[in-house]
Amino acid sequence: MFVKPLIQKDDALKRLNKRSRLSFRRRNPEPEKIELIYFPYYLFKISIIDRKKKREISVASDGLLGDFAFLEIANLNFIDKTNVPHFNFRIEVEKAKNKVLDEYQWLLVKFGFHRRHPPTMEGITDINKFYYPYWVAYYKKRDGYDFKVIDGIACAPIGIRMRRSFLTAFSQNRALQ
Repeated sequence: MFVKPLIQKDDALKRLNKRSRLSFRRRNPEPEKIELIYFPYYLFKISIIDRKKKREISVASDGLLGDFAFLEIANLNFIDKTNVPHFNFRIEVEKAKNKVLDEYQWLLVKFGFHRRHPPTMEGITDINKFYYPYWVAYYKKRDGYDFKVIDGIACAPIGIRMRRSFLTAFSQNRALQ
């Protein structure tokens, strides 16, 4: 399953060229290339009990390093196939599952610590695979290349953890299909 991107190339380019408030440069350099790439994710539905009510939370784990992520899944449009390049899954589902359970348990402890009856986790009820769109821009630097990535749905730049996942993906031999 592939998520259909909401952001088109022109909008992504405008966002990538937007100057940061912290930057003193007059303008960002033009990218050498910009492309849409699909990134692999596992989607886990976790059953929790909070105030005697059972509910399910959807959390994601990237398919390369297994890093935990919250993604808004409810409003996404899925398509079966696309001719856009995508990265392969590298981490097994069991390892990703264990990382998600561990990290989500710590979130429950952190945010439930001050409560009289903190939420408890029952376990994972469903696991799916999907590919999420990102716009990647490549920039020429003095000593090589750099890249910037924005979300293909929300048009937001990625964080440091996700950048590490992209670096891992780019270092694969046959990364893109």
